[in-house]
Amino acid sequence: MRIGLNPPNPQEVTAEATSSATVRQTSKTSSDEGDSFSSDTVSLSALANQALQMPEVRQNKVEALQQSIASGQYVVDAKGIAAAMLGY
Repeated sequence: MRIGLNPPNPQEVTAEATSSATVRQTSKTSSDEGDSFSSDTVSLSALANQALQMPEVRQNKVEALQQSIASGQYVVDAKGIAAAMLGY
């Protein structure tokens, strides 16, 4: 929408009307293809629900790390971490 003192150019108005008609036709075509995507949507929904049911924290790993830190057994491999960060 144009706001100002100058009236809209008739050629621009016609171009806008034509482009919106084209968009409507394109929308109809893509909605026909929407049926082929419905099975993908169902699959993604099932995967999303499955992922949401999984615990965020792997408690057994956390407890093992806590025990190794508390006992002084946890060793940090600085060279291994640096190599992983640099992609070696």
